[in-house]
Amino acid sequence: MKLPQFLAKQFLSRQLAHPSGFLGKYIMGRVLNRSTSAHNSLVLNQLAVQPTDRVLEVGFGGAALLGKIVQQASGGFVAGVELSEVMVANAQVRFRAELTAGRLEIQQGRVESLPYPNAHFNKACTVNTVNFWPDLALCFAELCRVIRPGGRLILGYPAEQAVRDAGLDQRGFLPYSSDELKTALVAQSFVPGLLQSGSDVRGTFWVLTAERAG
Repeated sequence: MKLPQFLAKQFLSRQLAHPSGFLGKYIMGRVLNRSTSAHNSLVLNQLAVQPTDRVLEVGFGGAALLGKIVQQASGGFVAGVELSEVMVANAQVRFRAELTAGRLEIQQGRVESLPYPNAHFNKACTVNTVNFWPDLALCFAELCRVIRPGGRLILGYPAEQAVRDAGLDQRGFLPYSSDELKTALVAQSFVPGLLQSGSDVRGTFWVLTAERAG
């Protein structure tokens, strides 16, 4: 039985926000990795990972970007925090060797309550998750807490108009503008920097670099 179009879109939107079940475990990771490839590449470039960096990725999804960060931070430490239990389980299997070696840590959790002590990382990133953050102040305050002064935060997110054009703002996605995100960052001790744009099959996306103030 074929689902009505509006129900199919609602179901897909829920999967994008929180992959779950059979579809989440076996399909959504691949979909996310493929659809965000260009976005991930630009975020990785701005992250400029060095071998001894301590890096956090929030909402790693299919873990394509997380895997590249782990490779580049060869003598450092990488952590991934992800809301979806099935994405966490998939990553634990994929990165078993890195987890055993202590180079990587994966936890199920939320950005509003990160399971790490103060100033634990010198770099952090997130791609396509801010549209699910209703309280930017709380989320950026928590990221500020775990990033060292002078550390770098990279945000990747779809353009506000792209979210609206796809009708995602009617299905739980919050269409933040870059100016809104910059204002929220400044309020939580970040200094916004370079803003770059790109495009893929989903439309225009942005990558915003910010520094944690001292």
